[in-house]
Amino acid sequence: MLILDTLQYPVRERAEVLHNGLLDLAGVELAPMDGDDLMKLRYRAWDLGDGCSLLNADSTGFRFSRRPPRDSGDAEPMIGFSLMPVGGARFSQNDRQQVVGCGGMFIAEMSQGFTCQFAKGSEGVNLMVPLAALDLPLREVRTAAQYLPLSPIAALARQHLLALVRYTKDFDAPHPAAQAAALHVLRALVKSFGDG
Repeated sequence: MLILDTLQYPVRERAEVLHNGLLDLAGVELAPMDGDDLMKLRYRAWDLGDGCSLLNADSTGFRFSRRPPRDSGDAEPMIGFSLMPVGGARFSQNDRQQVVGCGGMFIAEMSQGFTCQFAKGSEGVNLMVPLAALDLPLREVRTAAQYLPLSPIAALARQHLLALVRYTKDFDAPHPAAQAAALHVLRALVKSFGDG
């Protein structure tokens, strides 16, 4: 479902709408690239069940960040499996920095601090999964995040996420088997690195 479309607001109100909207919706702080007051963002989200969400953003380019929560030990870890179908991104979390090209993928710990920058004209997809639903140790997820391009399953996972988002956008609803299928593929992706 459509959550936010800046084209529905006057140009002078967009920066405030973006800041307040994304902070409330996703707990992230967002800013246009290079002071672009004409920034456009179309942000959609769908509930896949059991805390899993599929997020999709089309944008003229922006920077966003999440500050580390004060009591991060109390929050249930959320893992974001992110894909750039169009454009690219720069992602940084802890000591890991990545440049993600068109078609590239990265893994983020969404409940921890991070920064990300979308290039102009980019589209991003993020499948957010609670660690409990993924049912894998966090250390294995972190290993997969560090070495993701080396996985023999990475291309399959990218194709699956692309098919998932295409179907969901076309029907404005996820396929009934979306969550189970996605978790199966993402577990295989993480496990392709062994036990960390």
